[in-house]
Parts: sequence; C-alpha cells; structure tokens
Amino acid sequence: MEIYVRLCDDGERDYAFQVSKEDTINSKVKHIFDQKSDDPNVKLTLSTVMVTRPSIWHNRQPSSFYKSNHPGYLTEGGCLIFDYDAADKQYLVPLDENKPLSEQLWPGQLIVPKWDYNITSIGIIGGILLLWLYTDLPDSVSPTPGICLTNQLSNLVIPILENVLDNQKMADKLREEIQVGYSSIPAQWTFFLLHVFKIAFIILFTRLGLINPLSFNPFKLYKLRNHDLTQKTDDMKLLLKKLGWIGSRKASFDQYQQNFYNYMTKKYGGTVKLYKAGLLKIAAKPGFVLNSGEGFQTPLDERFTGSTFKEIDNSGKFILSEEYFIELENILKEEIDNADGDIGLMNELVKRFRRFGIYEPNEKIKELVRKRKDIYLEQLKEEKELTKIKSKENTASKKRNE
Repeated sequence: MEIYVRLCDDGERDYAFQVSKEDTINSKVKHIFDQKSDDPNVKLTLSTVMVTRPSIWHNRQPSSFYKSNHPGYLTEGGCLIFDYDAADKQYLVPLDENKPLSEQLWPGQLIVPKWDYNITSIGIIGGILLLWLYTDLPDSVSPTPGICLTNQLSNLVIPILENVLDNQKMADKLREEIQVGYSSIPAQWTFFLLHVFKIAFIILFTRLGLINPLSFNPFKLYKLRNHDLTQKTDDMKLLLKKLGWIGSRKASFDQYQQNFYNYMTKKYGGTVKLYKAGLLKIAAKPGFVLNSGEGFQTPLDERFTGSTFKEIDNSGKFILSEEYFIELENILKEEIDNADGDIGLMNELVKRFRRFGIYEPNEKIKELVRKRKDIYLEQLKEEKELTKIKSKENTASKKRNE
C-alpha cells in the first residue's frame, strides 16, 4: 500500500511511499533519512540528494515517528487530503517501530517524524554568529577595536589597489576608514544595530528552514553534481528499489482548491458556463473537513468488516473501509484503461490521484459525498444559527448592564 511521510516538517512536503505488508518503521521509513547506506550496492541515500530535516538547527535523523489521526479533508471526488492541522499534537499517535505499518496505518495515511534540536549544531552556529557580532562591536566599547570583517576585507583590498590597480587615492581612503574611531559614536552604534538585525534575520531564516542547505561542505556539493536525478542511473534505480516508489507529494487544501477550480473551469469551458451549471461555488470551495470519529480516525480493526456506504446511511459518518478503497481503485483503473495505452496520460492520472485524489468519481462515490455534504451543510447552518443566538444574547446582556 501507499503511505505518506512528511519531510522537513513541512505540510507541503508529504511524499508518497510504497510499503509492503511486512515493512516497518525500522525496515523502511528510517532508511529515508539515512546519511550512509547500509547496503554496499547502494551508493546513494535520499538524504544525500535532498534536504529532509526541518532546518540546520535539527538533527539529520528523526528521534521518533507518529501517525496523524486527524480525520482528514474530504474532497469532491470522495478522497482524503491532509488538513493543515494534521500534525498538531492532539492528532499525533506514536508508531511501533517494529510492527508492520500495514497493521498501524490506513492506506494513504500520514507519518509525521519528530525532530530534535542538534545541540552541537546550535553551539557551533551560535558561537560563530556571536563571534561575528563581537567583531562588529563599536570601537568605543570593544576590547579589540578595529577587527570587524569589513576592515579585514579592506586590508586585503588595499595592497591590490596600490600594487595592481595603481590607485593610491582609493587605497589611502580605505586605510583612513579602517582607523579606530574613524566613525562617530552615533554612527558606530547605528552600524552595530544593523549588524544585530542582520544576525537576527539569519537566525530567523535558518530556524524557519527558509535557508536550509543540503550541506555546507563545498566538496560534498561538488560531488553531487555527478548525480543527475532526472536520469535513471544505476545508483538511482537501486535507491528507488530500496525505498519503494517515491515522487508525488500530497496536495495541501490551497493547491487542491486551485487545481480543482482550473480543472472544472476547463471542463465546462469557462467560468460563466461553470456558473450556469450551478457548480461555481463548489469549484471555488470544494470539499470540507470531517468530524471526529471519521476518516483516518476509523478504527483499523474495522477495515475488512466495516462498510463505508452502509455507515453513511446509518449514522451519517464517513468511515474508511476496504470496500471504499476498492471502489477508488476501480475508478482509477477505469481511467487508466480509457487512456488507450498513452503512457504519458496514464502516469499523469496516477500522479494526479496521489496528489489530489479522484476528479471524476462514479455514481456510488458521488452519492456518498452528496450525503455527507448534506450533513455538513446542515451542521454549518446550525452553527450559524447558534452563533446568531449567542450574539443576540451578548448584545442583550450588555444593554442590561448599561
């Protein structure tokens, strides 16, 4: 079956991986984050060709693994995508690293690694930044004035200006500027505050992962240039064989919404025709979040005994079951069969399914979504009425107090 693993602790990097019935966290998922392969035949690991940790402040390997049991977001095609809150603490359930994943996860469920801070990295990077900040202290308070990086660069440039470029005037100007106390005290403190902001931005950008290089080692980066990931080299074949299929990323709600809207607009020939068909509102805001006890919160021991289509009639809940996944698989198979052997189209259909789910469900799935959506709209209506009542009560209470 296929599961999703969140890389970089980023909700937009939920990658699909294939796992067999016997695969566990230890035998499969942990190898995603290996720095060195334990197989002598496999030279590459995923972490040597792409960033997998949240930031340079974190360890390169997760300390533990969880599954997200957030119910999920039901799409118009009857599939599930992950809600933005999927990795919140209240939805995370620890996984047994030695137990088969097939016994702990629903197909398509999300695995969320937990990342610990790397104390050594924090110490080294923090020490370098503090040292850099120390060298930029104003000359008026610095125990070692005149050692800032700018002055050191000027010392390197001055001989070049004098001996190579024969520009004595510029050299003298630079030599004057690097003298201790050249700038006024207000100017020194202004420049120092700018340096403080500079360090703060570096910490912020690296902490958020906006600056998150694969490595700071130039030799390692130079070696990676030999690995063209778009080509099916022997190294890549062995790596993919070991990890299983990888490539598609699960779409976030915003990505799904935009893609679904574009698909519907193209299908109906424009926004006006989509509006006349009564589908503009659906295309603009497709799907909805499921309630507690639904979706990925369905008990796993009911996978082969529960019935998605009977449960929606009996309790109005959308639960997962084997018959539901078989129905989705049949729809995908039919779409692939209709591709008439077009490999490109077939790959595109599979990729879209992994990212966004089904766009053209059959009548059985359509009816399932319609029934659940009617319940959602009724709940939404009740919540709005309750909000109005509470608002009126608060207004009346304020007037009485006045």
